[in-house]
Amino acid sequence: NTPTAVLSVDILDGDKITFTNIPATTTHAALTTLVNSAIFDVDATDLLGHTPLTYTITSIPATTSFQIDGTTGAITTARDLKFETNSAIDLYVTVSDGSIAVTEKLRVQLTDLNNVPTFTNLPATISQNEDTASGTVLYTLTSFDADAGATLSYTMTVNPPAYSGLFTFATNTLQLSLTAGQTFDYETRSSFTVSFTVTDTMATTGPIDLTVNINNINEACYFDKTYYYVTLAEATAGSVTYNPNFLVRDYDGAATYTLSFAAGNNSNRFSIDANSGIISFAVDYNIDNGAMPSSVILTVVCTDTTSKTGTSKVEVTITDVNDNAPSFAQSTYSITVDQYDAPGSLMGTISPTDADSGVNGEFSCSGSSTASSATTYYSIGADCGVYLLSSPSGNLDYGTISRFTITAVDKGSPSLTGTTYVDIIYKEATTTTTTTTAAPSTYNFWDDSGAVAAFSIAMVLGTILLAALLYYLLRCCFTGMCCGPEPCDFMECCRSYERPRRLQRRLVTPEKSKRPRRDDFDYWREDDFKDNNQYM
Repeated sequence: NTPTAVLSVDILDGDKITFTNIPATTTHAALTTLVNSAIFDVDATDLLGHTPLTYTITSIPATTSFQIDGTTGAITTARDLKFETNSAIDLYVTVSDGSIAVTEKLRVQLTDLNNVPTFTNLPATISQNEDTASGTVLYTLTSFDADAGATLSYTMTVNPPAYSGLFTFATNTLQLSLTAGQTFDYETRSSFTVSFTVTDTMATTGPIDLTVNINNINEACYFDKTYYYVTLAEATAGSVTYNPNFLVRDYDGAATYTLSFAAGNNSNRFSIDANSGIISFAVDYNIDNGAMPSSVILTVVCTDTTSKTGTSKVEVTITDVNDNAPSFAQSTYSITVDQYDAPGSLMGTISPTDADSGVNGEFSCSGSSTASSATTYYSIGADCGVYLLSSPSGNLDYGTISRFTITAVDKGSPSLTGTTYVDIIYKEATTTTTTTTAAPSTYNFWDDSGAVAAFSIAMVLGTILLAALLYYLLRCCFTGMCCGPEPCDFMECCRSYERPRRLQRRLVTPEKSKRPRRDDFDYWREDDFKDNNQYM
């Protein structure tokens, strides 16, 4: 069963192809040799002169930097040699006349070769905990290029590609980070391959891998809802319960945990079963008249065996229960009616109180009496008022007492009642009219804003007038004038007052006195007095 094959060999008598200028070596500067530059012209001859001759090349190491003209044997560059990373390339040239072919080597030696940039700390493997915080720097790459001043650029790829968003690579700092807002999850994926390339625009290194392995870490429990709602009727401690059906999960799988309430917001008034999550009152809970809040938001906490916690919110609404009957302040009341009260008048109101809130705290009244005469003249209204139906004057004796039983019924379900008694006393009034004396009114000047304002204005004006009066008094005192053409300089006045006063003397010439002439009547009257003794 050995396979066999037939090899046919054609012997061509006297035919031969030879290269005339290879093997050989040619040298070129890599950084200055551009695309389509001449490298070498291969020359070959056919002994029998067969034409055409065709040329092909292969290279070791493999490269795409060179090409050969199949007809002429001219070897040129297929790209700029600055991209070439090998310092010596062997080109194997084959020439054929269609019947026979020969191959020979041409070595291309490159000088001034571009240095290839490299990573100095790749490949590598790192491990990170699955609870690593987003934004954490996972690894910092280092690269090297022997060419001074070379500008390097980088790329990154992630495998599996679906997780590319987990990683962020900063090309300026070469830091690989866990993307902001992202987290690892060991249970979902425990390993990633992050590949990098570096290039100086002429040569590229990579991709080279960084393997990122994720460590499994115990994670906090969590609730299936962010909000739960509970409704409880007000009650005594422990008398009512409610199961919110908390569903707690753990990324690590099945876990043991306990439930509790975080401190604050009236959580001390509630209790929670650590295992079942059933909620109850820890105190006698009463919302009547705002004694306790009718709605609270609690924080429920799950805690696993490693003390890691998760939270959710529980909004508890407490409804009012009709647990307070209407209550009267007294067991018996009395109201007086006289012969002058008009029918239909409200004689008084017997008002109960109800400690419940809302509808449960609303009530209405009714009244009954065993004496038929009582209901003839009086009635009890739904507002708990005592009304006069008709005047008992002439029908009831003064001093007659009619007793009613007043019943107050609240509007709760089931309704609750409270009772009291009212004695209505029919009494004789001595006058037909009632004089109402108004309470004396005490006027307080300082409580009257207008009076206070007027007083303030008067005080200001009085102060101004007093200042003016003092000014003129002082002026008159020191200068002898209340007013004048010159303003009063009080300091100069004081200095002048202390110096001796120099009074200007006046020369006065007295006039010669003249005897006044008497009229006749005066002379007569004087002589008459002298001569007549009867007037003496």
